[in-house]
Amino acid sequence: MKINRYLFKNKDYVASDDIVFSSEHLDPSHIKEISSCHVEVTGQDYDELLVLHFKIDAEVIGVCSYSLEDVPLTVKIDTTLNFSFDEEDEDIIHIDNPIFDIDEVVYSLIVSEVPLKIVKKGAKLPNSGNGYRVMSEEEYKKENEKKTDSRWSKLDNIELD
Repeated sequence: MKINRYLFKNKDYVASDDIVFSSEHLDPSHIKEISSCHVEVTGQDYDELLVLHFKIDAEVIGVCSYSLEDVPLTVKIDTTLNFSFDEEDEDIIHIDNPIFDIDEVVYSLIVSEVPLKIVKKGAKLPNSGNGYRVMSEEEYKKENEKKTDSRWSKLDNIELD
């Protein structure tokens, strides 16, 4: 979605559009898909500073941390960001042109809003599976105390004079 900074000289101007994100840039272990994304941008241009207010409604398909199943999520974001041609301040997003693309900014806002650990309703951690077991740290320590190292068992049969 392209934004023309000079259109925001009018305080009542609203930029509104749907953004389609391809799945090639998504992390399949965090977000599989951004199904839909609607963005409304209002703002004010103060010559040196462009202040934009974003209202984002997005439908996201996340991944359950326990079962790796798809989890549909609704993301609603209401935030204000500052843009400028000046590169000096790290809290301000730098732009090179008066007409610029906000897709990356919207994408970053959506990704930051989706939790890293998503748990589907009713999902539980598995207790065991093929080649692994889940145990507490105390159980692990007790089990390791009882084990002997088989690499040294041959030395037990050696007779020393």
